[in-house]
Amino acid sequence: MSKRWLTVHEVARITGATVRALHHYDRIGLLKPASVGENGYRLYDRDNLERLQIILFLKEADVSLQEIAALLERPEAERRQALHKHRERLTERKRELERTIDAFDRYLAAGTIFGPEPPELSGVPLREQYEREAEAVYGRTEAYAEYKRREEERERLPAAERERAFSETERRMNGIFAELASFMEGRSAGSPDVQARIADWHETLKPYVDANPELLRHIAENYRNDRRFRAYFDAFGGRDGEFGRFLHEAIDIYCRSLTSGPE
Repeated sequence: MSKRWLTVHEVARITGATVRALHHYDRIGLLKPASVGENGYRLYDRDNLERLQIILFLKEADVSLQEIAALLERPEAERRQALHKHRERLTERKRELERTIDAFDRYLAAGTIFGPEPPELSGVPLREQYEREAEAVYGRTEAYAEYKRREEERERLPAAERERAFSETERRMNGIFAELASFMEGRSAGSPDVQARIADWHETLKPYVDANPELLRHIAENYRNDRRFRAYFDAFGGRDGEFGRFLHEAIDIYCRSLTSGPE
């Protein structure tokens, strides 16, 4: 004769659910036992087992217990419609996870998140973090006010045009830095070739900010001292901040030439 009832421990052993979880499901009304014995033990039947297996499946699919309770009370057609929407959310999370894994792989390959192509992670993007930091540090200066005015002008341009301009600026900057890094061997920071590239760097900044000598020196200080810039510039050449120090020296010489004027 087949057994009619299953104890909580038997159900746990069959399904892999914990006894603690089964007690919790009983307390919240998600899975009430079919009967309670005279000794107070919970007793489950096959219908309970089927319901529990659905609960465990949905829980594994990252549906909350509250959502599961609501779903199990719906007609089958409505339940399937709701689960299709949940599948779409899972698919988007899968895409986000794949982006995170890709970013993590690039971090492992480069050894830094501050390289020429920073990984896109959840939260505030690095580019936006730099913007917020600049506002906190330079927000009350005339140079920053001018930067914001020019930025507002750019914001009125079509998005594709703005992104194209930014990408071109980024490409030019990376090209200048790559060439300057190649000059570290055999050329001094004040050599004509190096100073010509620093002038190109200055020209590339001008559409974005009124880069007077004082501000250029601030930027150079960041290049030398900020560990995030150090990691970025180490990707171009040198190591342990060598290129950042070279840039700082070259920019300082360039700024002195601006303030002293032609001899």
